[in-house]
Amino acid sequence: MNQTVTPEVLKQFPAEFWDVDSGDLNEVETALRRGYKELSGHVARLTSELEAARIARREDNEKREALLNRFVTVLDALPGGVIILDDTGVIMEANPQASALLGEPLEGESWEKIEARGRFNPQGSFEIGRRRLNVSTCPLPNNGETVVLLSDITAQHTLQRELGRKTRLSALGEMAARLAHQIRTPLSSTVLYIEQLSKDISPNKRERICNALRGQLTQTEGLIASMLGFVRGGSLLCLEPTNIKEVVDQAISSCGADLDAATATVKVNKINPGLTILGASIELSSVISNVIQNALNACDEKPAIEIWAGAINQHMMLIRISDNGPGIPENCIDQVFDPFFTTRANGTGLGLAVLASVVQQHGGTVHAANRESRGAQFTILLPVESTSKEKS
Repeated sequence: MNQTVTPEVLKQFPAEFWDVDSGDLNEVETALRRGYKELSGHVARLTSELEAARIARREDNEKREALLNRFVTVLDALPGGVIILDDTGVIMEANPQASALLGEPLEGESWEKIEARGRFNPQGSFEIGRRRLNVSTCPLPNNGETVVLLSDITAQHTLQRELGRKTRLSALGEMAARLAHQIRTPLSSTVLYIEQLSKDISPNKRERICNALRGQLTQTEGLIASMLGFVRGGSLLCLEPTNIKEVVDQAISSCGADLDAATATVKVNKINPGLTILGASIELSSVISNVIQNALNACDEKPAIEIWAGAINQHMMLIRISDNGPGIPENCIDQVFDPFFTTRANGTGLGLAVLASVVQQHGGTVHAANRESRGAQFTILLPVESTSKEKS
């Protein structure tokens, strides 16, 4: 039979058992009672603290769950897609909008496989099916996870293209009028020259007239080429791996006769032969030759043109073309890329507009400025193809 050990039970044992006298036993009893009371109070306090901690943890979990539910609700209500990747690039979570934009359940899929279903165009947007998406990523600190944000810009892109088309159509009438006016002069001169050729003239004079005719026809061809370049500015270019050194060399070669006639010098930096971008080589070469021609037209003295091309980081490259001419009037710098804007009496105002259009279709930007010393400077930024061998 079990019996609780209490001070009364302990008294049943003789003093000899404890090897103490009765007075000492009373002191032990008092100490035991005091210790038991203190221990009971300590246990009660611990029990109270544990219960308070349990209640606090339960309330904290309830708050966390409520916050999580609100977060999920907000995530589902967002107009854009939200995807969370783990540290290996596998999709952990995706809201309904992300699934709607990308077309199927996403959890457990590799983000690389999702990217392989579409393509990134030069403007940086992601094309998948008939949709065009803006994609941005944000790494989460500490855990290696990444948030991917998707927004559907298909309608915006369609509106921009339609606006560009209407803008070009509305400008077509003005362009035709300007072009007709500027073509009239060389055509009138051509008619006069042809009339002289029909007469009995000396071989030397015939040669001079033929050279003049050639110049007038070349000018007319240039005007028509500028018009066609502007009209086609909204059409999509065929982009493929393009070597920048070859593009620069071709541009200089195409301007060779004019450079020689102006006794101009062209200084080019040592371009990395492996620098490659995703581009249209003919159009890019025309961009550079257009700036060279502008420099030749602007320089009153012996033209000196400098060209620098190279990668500035892993993702972007720069082409900088400068001259020693008088520069661009400060009040005109912001207008040089506007269609039909020109500071030359015989200019069409289309060359730099076509240039800007070509650069934009490559996903790049172009900027015009004056050098601190003398002359104008055009800076073109273009995205570098991922397979480029250029070292940053």
